[in-house]
Amino acid sequence: MKTLLMILMFAGVLSAQTFKVEKVSGDVKYQNGSSETWSALENGTILKDDAVISTGTNSSVLLKGDNVNFNLNESSAVSLSNIKKMNIDELLLALAMEDMMNAPKEIKKSSDNTAVYGTKEGESNLKIITDDFGIKRLNGAVQLAENSLEESAVVAAKETYRKYPDTKNLPSYRIYFANILNDKGLYVEALDEYVDIQKLELSDMERKEVNEKTESIKMKLLSE
Repeated sequence: MKTLLMILMFAGVLSAQTFKVEKVSGDVKYQNGSSETWSALENGTILKDDAVISTGTNSSVLLKGDNVNFNLNESSAVSLSNIKKMNIDELLLALAMEDMMNAPKEIKKSSDNTAVYGTKEGESNLKIITDDFGIKRLNGAVQLAENSLEESAVVAAKETYRKYPDTKNLPSYRIYFANILNDKGLYVEALDEYVDIQKLELSDMERKEVNEKTESIKMKLLSE
């Protein structure tokens, strides 16, 4: 009953929208709804927000929505339902939904991940040029944040961790999205992330940052 109530509440804060493809450059594909077929995306196409878009190397697409425009750059993927403005309450509700969906049940199928993780020089030090779809989804989530859709970016990242568990082992992305939670003042949620990140194989710089953020949040929570 509690689960059903949460789902109904979450559905109530979502508003469906459509997107028009304004400009396609290079190899850009999309899936509609539950379809497993990828189709080439063309200028002028109208998409519902249940579609997923994926870009290849040196490719991009500009989308125009009802309330927001978004440019998806190369080697990235995004669910159009994530391209939306959210407030903190909506973010917290979405995170609660993710926690419920992550509750112990059947073992998740791991992704077909053959990429070598690390950073690559380019417009974002997080972006990894790869065909691995989980990493493409994280690249898309980073771009949501870079377009002032930070709350949606965190939700997109959480969804990716759930659907592609190997991506949870990428500290640079994990730290990036944990920092967003911290910057938004969601200290309990950020602390949970940092504590989990501490279990990963981190560089000296990454460990220093995570440890400092963890101790800082603990002090803030103790002073409340």
